[in-house]
Formats: sequence, C-alpha cells, structure tokens
Amino acid sequence: MKGSRKGPTPPTLLAWLDDASPDWQPAYPFDRKDVRDEVRSCLFVEQRGLCVYCGRRLDLARPGETYHIEHFRPQRHYNALSTTYSNLFLSCGQKDEHGKPSQTCGAKKADWFDEDQHVHPTYPNCTQRFRLMLNGSIEPTIDGDGGALNMIKHLRLDHPELVKDRSDVLMLIDGGYLDESDFWDAGEQLAQSYAHLVFQHVGRLLP
Repeated sequence: MKGSRKGPTPPTLLAWLDDASPDWQPAYPFDRKDVRDEVRSCLFVEQRGLCVYCGRRLDLARPGETYHIEHFRPQRHYNALSTTYSNLFLSCGQKDEHGKPSQTCGAKKADWFDEDQHVHPTYPNCTQRFRLMLNGSIEPTIDGDGGALNMIKHLRLDHPELVKDRSDVLMLIDGGYLDESDFWDAGEQLAQSYAHLVFQHVGRLLP
C-alpha cells in the first residue's frame, strides 16, 4: 500500500469552504474548477504521482477513467467528510487499460470501510504494514493483522496484474538492471510506478 505524505488543506479549498452560509453548503463534487484543479494538483504532489493504494503511476489526462479523487472514508457513510481534505486522495481510475471496470484500488473498494480494522494511507506507516515477496505477492508484515488483510482484500492488492507488475520490478532491482534512482525524479519530485516498494526493498524511504 503506497500511502501519502498528507499536507495542509489547499488555500483555494479553504476559501471555498469558508463561503458556507445558510443559503449554500459546500458539497462534493466541487462546483468550481479552480478548487478541483488545486486539490488534484496537491494530492498528486503529496502522493509523488502514484496511486495512494497500489502505487502505480497516475495519468491525469482522463479524469474519472485513469484516476479519480478517492474518499478514504466513503461519502455514502461519512458524508460530513466529503469535502474534508484529509479524507481525499488520488486512486487509480474507474477503468483499466482496456476500458473495463477497474478491479483494484478505490474503484474496487467502493463504499467499504471498517472503522476498527483498516490501514490509514499515511506514508511510510502504511507501507510498513505489508510484506512484498519477490514473486510479487503481498501479505501483512505481522501475521493476523486484520487491518492489512482487509486492505488487501477490499483493494484487491493481490490482483494477478499487480502481483506480476511488482514481481517484474523487484526482479529488475535484484538483478541489478535498475536501482532506486531509476524510480525517483528529484527535480520533479515524482516517482515511477511501485517506487515505494522499490525503496522499501532496499531499506530506504521514498523521498
């Protein structure tokens, strides 16, 4: 699980929230493009350009397809948090690369949430709750960790496509063909897919 280094609420979002009155209450989706754009940009930077759950690189070209704004605590059950920045992240899109409904991450999680058994996407704490094998499989670092098991199940972090992708990356690292510097652009402050697990594999934290 990738996670995010969460920052403060963006100024444009704060100003929009402060406009609340008896005649108008802020609600999601945001009704102003400048608010949407700033929230998306801040989330993208905080997550180093990666999906908050699986860690694949996000493509912002097609909102709603290649990525979406994810409510960690879902709107259906936590409507009061629908515009709360600390509850917002970027997840893989609602469609896979073939245009079919996505089978992983936020799209798969949908309205599921267990207040007692979950892993909050705070980097690096969340990443450290999971153990990645060279064959790409994933399991809790501590046996019986119910929160980690729930996230694997409901985000489908054990999906065959993710397993193969992770295995391919780790084999390239172990084979000496790539190292962690190939997954991090210090100038842009953005990462390549699965950079979080590459850095974990070599005993470092993703910047």
